[in-house]
Amino acid sequence: MKWLNRVNNNFDASKKSTFSHDLQNHPLMQFDELKKLALRHPTVKFHSANIPRTQSLETVVKEAPSNMNLADALNNIETSGTFVFIQNIQNDPIYGKFVNEILDEIENDVHKNQSNMRKRQAWVFITSPGGTTPYHRDQESAHYFHIKGKKTFWLWDAKDRSVVSQKENEFFHGVYGLSKTRYDETYMSKASEYAINPGDGIFFPYTAPHMVENGKEEFSISFSVTHMTDEDFAIRRVNKINQLLRKFGLSPKDQGESGLIDNLKLAFHWVLRTTLSPFGNNWKNA
Repeated sequence: MKWLNRVNNNFDASKKSTFSHDLQNHPLMQFDELKKLALRHPTVKFHSANIPRTQSLETVVKEAPSNMNLADALNNIETSGTFVFIQNIQNDPIYGKFVNEILDEIENDVHKNQSNMRKRQAWVFITSPGGTTPYHRDQESAHYFHIKGKKTFWLWDAKDRSVVSQKENEFFHGVYGLSKTRYDETYMSKASEYAINPGDGIFFPYTAPHMVENGKEEFSISFSVTHMTDEDFAIRRVNKINQLLRKFGLSPKDQGESGLIDNLKLAFHWVLRTTLSPFGNNWKNA
Protein backbone atom coordinates (compact mmCIF):
# COMPACT_ATOMS: atom_id res chain seq x y z
CA MET A 1 0.00 0.00 0.00
CA LYS A 2 1.23 3.49 -0.86
CA TRP A 3 0.97 5.82 2.13
CA LEU A 4 1.85 9.20 0.61
CA ASN A 5 1.90 10.96 -2.74
CA ARG A 6 4.69 13.45 -3.32
CA VAL A 7 4.05 16.66 -5.24
CA ASN A 8 7.56 16.35 -6.65
CA ASN A 9 8.71 12.82 -7.47
CA ASN A 10 12.35 13.93 -7.33
CA PHE A 11 12.42 13.76 -3.53
CA ASP A 12 15.55 15.20 -1.92
CA ALA A 13 15.94 14.63 1.83
CA SER A 14 17.89 17.88 2.17
CA LYS A 15 15.08 20.08 0.80
CA LYS A 16 11.60 20.96 2.05
CA SER A 17 8.67 19.58 0.06
CA THR A 18 4.97 18.82 0.27
CA PHE A 19 2.90 15.69 -0.23
CA SER A 20 -0.65 14.42 0.10
CA HIS A 21 -1.99 11.40 1.96
CA ASP A 22 -5.19 9.68 3.08
CA LEU A 23 -4.29 8.92 6.70
CA GLN A 24 -7.15 11.06 7.97
CA ASN A 25 -9.39 8.12 7.03
CA HIS A 26 -7.26 5.43 8.67
CA PRO A 27 -8.89 3.75 11.71
CA LEU A 28 -5.79 4.29 13.89
CA MET A 29 -5.81 8.03 13.21
CA GLN A 30 -9.32 8.59 14.58
CA PHE A 31 -9.61 10.62 17.76
CA ASP A 32 -11.17 7.85 19.88
CA GLU A 33 -8.31 5.47 19.04
CA LEU A 34 -5.67 8.14 19.63
CA LYS A 35 -7.25 8.96 22.97
CA LYS A 36 -6.92 5.29 23.97
CA LEU A 37 -3.29 5.38 22.81
CA ALA A 38 -2.54 8.48 24.88
CA LEU A 39 -4.10 7.07 28.04
CA ARG A 40 -2.17 3.77 27.85
CA HIS A 41 1.11 5.10 26.47
CA PRO A 42 4.06 5.56 28.86
CA THR A 43 5.47 8.69 27.20
CA VAL A 44 2.86 11.41 26.81
CA LYS A 45 3.42 15.10 27.49
CA PHE A 46 0.66 17.66 27.76
CA HIS A 47 0.49 21.33 28.65
CA SER A 48 -1.42 24.50 27.90
CA ALA A 49 -1.82 25.22 24.19
CA ASN A 50 -2.28 28.94 24.85
CA ILE A 51 1.37 29.94 24.74
CA PRO A 52 3.37 32.60 22.88
CA ARG A 53 5.52 31.93 19.83
CA THR A 54 8.58 32.68 21.95
CA GLN A 55 7.88 29.99 24.57
CA SER A 56 10.70 27.46 24.93
CA LEU A 57 9.58 23.87 24.41
CA GLU A 58 12.21 22.77 26.93
CA THR A 59 10.36 24.47 29.78
CA VAL A 60 6.76 24.60 28.55
CA VAL A 61 5.45 21.73 30.71
CA LYS A 62 6.74 23.51 33.83
CA GLU A 63 5.95 27.09 32.77
CA ALA A 64 2.57 26.47 31.10
CA PRO A 65 1.03 23.37 32.70
CA SER A 66 -2.46 22.16 31.92
CA ASN A 67 -5.00 22.84 34.66
CA MET A 68 -6.48 19.32 34.41
CA ASN A 69 -5.41 15.71 34.13
CA LEU A 70 -4.78 14.01 30.78
CA ALA A 71 -8.10 12.17 30.57
CA ASP A 72 -10.11 15.31 31.32
CA ALA A 73 -8.01 17.37 28.90
CA LEU A 74 -8.69 14.89 26.08
CA ASN A 75 -12.38 14.42 26.89
CA ASN A 76 -12.79 18.20 26.72
CA ILE A 77 -10.23 18.90 23.99
CA GLU A 78 -12.48 21.47 22.27
CA THR A 79 -12.42 23.69 25.37
CA SER A 80 -9.54 22.49 27.57
CA GLY A 81 -6.88 24.64 25.88
CA THR A 82 -4.44 21.74 25.82
CA PHE A 83 -1.59 20.46 23.66
CA VAL A 84 -1.06 16.68 23.87
CA PHE A 85 2.14 15.12 22.53
CA ILE A 86 2.22 11.31 22.25
CA GLN A 87 5.83 10.22 21.85
CA ASN A 88 7.50 7.21 20.24
CA ILE A 89 4.34 5.47 19.10
CA GLN A 90 6.46 3.12 16.97
CA ASN A 91 6.88 1.18 20.23
CA ASP A 92 3.16 0.67 20.73
CA PRO A 93 2.00 -2.91 19.99
CA ILE A 94 -1.04 -1.68 18.05
CA TYR A 95 0.58 1.20 16.14
CA GLY A 96 4.05 -0.25 15.55
CA LYS A 97 3.35 -2.19 12.33
CA PHE A 98 1.43 0.73 10.81
CA VAL A 99 4.24 3.20 11.64
CA ASN A 100 6.97 0.98 10.25
CA GLU A 101 5.14 0.43 6.96
CA ILE A 102 5.08 4.21 6.46
CA LEU A 103 8.73 4.55 7.45
CA ASP A 104 9.71 1.75 5.06
CA GLU A 105 8.12 3.65 2.17
CA ILE A 106 9.84 6.87 3.20
CA GLU A 107 13.17 5.08 3.55
CA ASN A 108 13.04 4.05 -0.12
CA ASP A 109 12.78 7.72 -1.08
CA VAL A 110 15.38 8.92 1.42
CA HIS A 111 17.94 6.46 0.04
CA LYS A 112 17.81 8.18 -3.35
CA ASN A 113 20.27 10.78 -2.03
CA GLN A 114 21.07 9.97 1.61
CA SER A 115 22.20 6.83 3.40
CA ASN A 116 21.48 4.61 6.38
CA MET A 117 18.17 5.91 7.73
CA ARG A 118 18.20 5.53 11.51
CA LYS A 119 16.37 6.66 14.63
CA ARG A 120 12.97 5.84 13.08
CA GLN A 121 10.26 7.32 15.30
CA ALA A 122 6.66 8.55 15.22
CA TRP A 123 4.62 11.10 17.17
CA VAL A 124 1.04 12.37 17.46
CA PHE A 125 -0.02 15.93 18.30
CA ILE A 126 -3.54 16.78 19.49
CA THR A 127 -4.20 20.50 19.95
CA SER A 128 -7.17 22.49 21.22
CA PRO A 129 -8.59 25.25 18.99
CA GLY A 130 -6.34 28.29 18.73
CA GLY A 131 -3.33 26.54 20.22
CA THR A 132 0.28 27.36 19.33
CA THR A 133 3.31 25.14 18.85
CA PRO A 134 6.06 27.73 19.35
CA TYR A 135 9.11 28.26 17.18
CA HIS A 136 11.58 25.41 17.68
CA ARG A 137 13.82 22.85 16.01
CA ASP A 138 13.88 19.06 16.21
CA GLN A 139 16.85 16.70 16.18
CA GLU A 140 15.44 14.81 13.16
CA SER A 141 13.99 15.17 9.69
CA ALA A 142 10.21 14.80 9.63
CA HIS A 143 7.26 13.90 7.42
CA TYR A 144 4.31 15.76 8.96
CA PHE A 145 0.87 14.33 8.12
CA HIS A 146 -2.07 16.58 8.96
CA ILE A 147 -5.14 14.59 10.05
CA LYS A 148 -7.87 16.85 11.45
CA GLY A 149 -8.68 20.55 11.65
CA LYS A 150 -6.81 23.45 10.09
CA LYS A 151 -3.34 24.77 10.84
CA THR A 152 -0.93 27.39 9.63
CA PHE A 153 2.61 26.00 9.45
CA TRP A 154 5.77 28.09 9.07
CA LEU A 155 9.05 26.51 8.03
CA TRP A 156 12.54 28.02 7.89
CA ASP A 157 15.84 26.93 6.36
CA ALA A 158 18.33 25.68 8.98
CA LYS A 159 21.14 26.92 6.71
CA ASP A 160 19.87 30.51 6.71
CA ARG A 161 22.33 32.21 9.06
CA SER A 162 20.08 35.28 9.36
CA VAL A 163 17.63 32.99 11.20
CA VAL A 164 19.86 30.23 12.60
CA SER A 165 23.15 31.79 13.60
CA GLN A 166 26.30 29.70 13.61
CA LYS A 167 26.60 30.02 17.40
CA GLU A 168 22.96 29.03 17.98
CA ASN A 169 23.36 26.10 15.61
CA GLU A 170 26.48 24.87 17.40
CA PHE A 171 24.81 25.16 20.80
CA PHE A 172 21.71 23.33 19.58
CA HIS A 173 23.78 20.42 18.28
CA GLY A 174 26.42 20.57 20.99
CA VAL A 175 24.13 20.17 24.01
CA TYR A 176 20.88 19.17 22.22
CA GLY A 177 19.29 22.25 23.76
CA LEU A 178 16.73 24.85 22.70
CA SER A 179 17.48 27.61 25.19
CA LYS A 180 19.11 29.74 22.47
CA THR A 181 16.50 28.83 19.81
CA ARG A 182 13.94 31.61 20.16
CA TYR A 183 11.49 33.25 17.78
CA ASP A 184 12.02 36.77 16.49
CA GLU A 185 9.38 38.65 14.48
CA THR A 186 12.00 39.51 11.85
CA TYR A 187 12.10 35.82 10.92
CA MET A 188 8.54 35.80 9.59
CA SER A 189 9.41 37.33 6.21
CA LYS A 190 11.90 34.49 5.65
CA ALA A 191 9.49 31.62 6.34
CA SER A 192 7.69 29.32 3.95
CA GLU A 193 4.05 29.46 5.03
CA TYR A 194 1.56 26.62 4.55
CA ALA A 195 -2.18 26.61 5.25
CA ILE A 196 -2.77 22.92 5.85
CA ASN A 197 -5.92 20.81 5.92
CA PRO A 198 -6.57 17.08 6.44
CA GLY A 199 -4.72 15.15 3.74
CA ASP A 200 -1.89 17.68 3.46
CA GLY A 201 1.68 16.82 4.37
CA ILE A 202 4.99 18.65 4.72
CA PHE A 203 8.50 17.26 4.73
CA PHE A 204 10.96 19.39 6.63
CA PRO A 205 14.68 18.64 6.45
CA TYR A 206 16.97 17.93 9.34
CA THR A 207 16.61 20.49 12.17
CA ALA A 208 14.62 23.00 10.06
CA PRO A 209 13.01 25.55 12.41
CA HIS A 210 9.23 25.55 12.37
CA MET A 211 6.16 26.90 14.14
CA VAL A 212 2.48 25.92 14.04
CA GLU A 213 -0.75 27.70 14.94
CA ASN A 214 -4.05 25.89 15.17
CA GLY A 215 -7.28 27.14 13.62
CA LYS A 216 -9.79 28.51 16.11
CA GLU A 217 -12.80 26.56 14.83
CA GLU A 218 -11.90 23.03 15.96
CA PHE A 219 -9.19 20.95 17.58
CA SER A 220 -6.52 19.41 15.40
CA ILE A 221 -4.63 16.14 15.03
CA SER A 222 -1.27 15.74 13.30
CA PHE A 223 1.01 12.74 12.94
CA SER A 224 4.74 12.92 12.33
CA VAL A 225 7.31 10.26 11.42
CA THR A 226 10.95 11.19 11.85
CA HIS A 227 14.41 9.87 11.12
CA MET A 228 18.10 10.68 10.88
CA THR A 229 20.64 9.64 8.26
CA ASP A 230 24.42 9.37 8.16
CA GLU A 231 24.48 12.81 6.55
CA ASP A 232 22.44 14.24 9.45
CA PHE A 233 24.78 12.70 12.01
CA ALA A 234 27.73 14.28 10.21
CA ILE A 235 26.11 17.73 10.47
CA ARG A 236 25.44 17.17 14.17
CA ARG A 237 28.96 15.99 14.86
CA VAL A 238 30.76 18.84 13.09
CA ASN A 239 28.64 21.36 14.97
CA LYS A 240 29.28 19.57 18.24
CA ILE A 241 33.03 19.83 17.66
CA ASN A 242 32.60 23.50 16.74
CA GLN A 243 30.77 24.11 20.00
CA LEU A 244 33.61 22.44 21.88
CA LEU A 245 36.23 24.53 20.05
CA ARG A 246 34.28 27.69 20.81
CA LYS A 247 34.44 26.87 24.53
CA PHE A 248 38.23 27.12 24.19
CA GLY A 249 37.95 30.61 22.72
CA LEU A 250 38.32 29.59 19.06
CA SER A 251 36.17 30.72 16.13
CA PRO A 252 35.72 27.59 14.00
CA LYS A 253 34.60 27.55 10.39
CA ASP A 254 30.88 26.90 9.99
CA GLN A 255 29.83 23.36 9.08
CA GLY A 256 29.67 23.10 5.29
CA GLU A 257 32.26 25.81 4.57
CA SER A 258 35.11 23.37 4.01
CA GLY A 259 34.73 19.68 3.27
CA LEU A 260 38.31 19.02 4.30
CA ILE A 261 37.98 20.76 7.66
CA ASP A 262 34.61 19.09 8.28
CA ASN A 263 36.24 15.69 7.70
CA LEU A 264 39.00 16.51 10.17
CA LYS A 265 36.38 17.48 12.74
CA LEU A 266 34.50 14.22 12.10
CA ALA A 267 37.72 12.30 12.73
CA PHE A 268 38.27 14.25 15.96
CA HIS A 269 34.67 13.53 16.96
CA TRP A 270 35.22 9.81 16.38
CA VAL A 271 38.26 9.88 18.68
CA LEU A 272 36.33 11.65 21.43
CA ARG A 273 33.27 9.42 21.06
CA THR A 274 35.36 6.25 21.12
CA THR A 275 37.48 7.40 24.04
CA LEU A 276 34.90 9.10 26.24
CA SER A 277 31.60 7.29 25.66
CA PRO A 278 32.43 4.41 28.06
CA PHE A 279 32.38 6.98 30.85
CA GLY A 280 28.72 7.81 30.22
CA ASN A 281 29.06 11.39 29.03
CA ASN A 282 27.06 13.06 26.27
CA TRP A 283 29.40 11.84 23.49
CA LYS A 284 28.00 8.32 23.77
CA ASN A 285 25.43 8.40 20.96
CA ALA A 286 26.39 11.72 19.40
